[in-house]
Amino acid sequence: MNASSIFQFGNSFIIFGWLLLIIAPNWKHTQSIILNGFILLFSVIYTFLILKDIGDFKADSFSTLANVKALFQNDNAVAAGWFHYLAFDLFVGAYIVRKAKELQISRWWATLALPFTFMFGPMGYLIFFIIKTIKSISNNDTH
Repeated sequence: MNASSIFQFGNSFIIFGWLLLIIAPNWKHTQSIILNGFILLFSVIYTFLILKDIGDFKADSFSTLANVKALFQNDNAVAAGWFHYLAFDLFVGAYIVRKAKELQISRWWATLALPFTFMFGPMGYLIFFIIKTIKSISNNDTH
């Protein structure tokens, strides 16, 4: 399987994880499927892609912007980087769902942050942090 096919698989398959978080966030199996299914699978694929071309990796590969750009000239490295993003953004999405439930934040408010987390990672977490902070302030005001 080449890097392009693996990339396409990741883009298509990850949608199911996000739909699970949005449609069934409170289902008892959602967190397990996300953490022990999707993210574990993406971790295995990521590891395969990294180990496949580990010979091209140098200790200073991440030390400068130019070195990082050079590292990502390889299709396997780009695909691996993409799987890194997909896995960690989904992990953050699962965290948002868990934390929202724990803090009794409305499912709808938490869901607002999920598309941003899927598309823009840290921006989605920032939106959730703002929602969480507003919830905390409003809870303190009512006591």
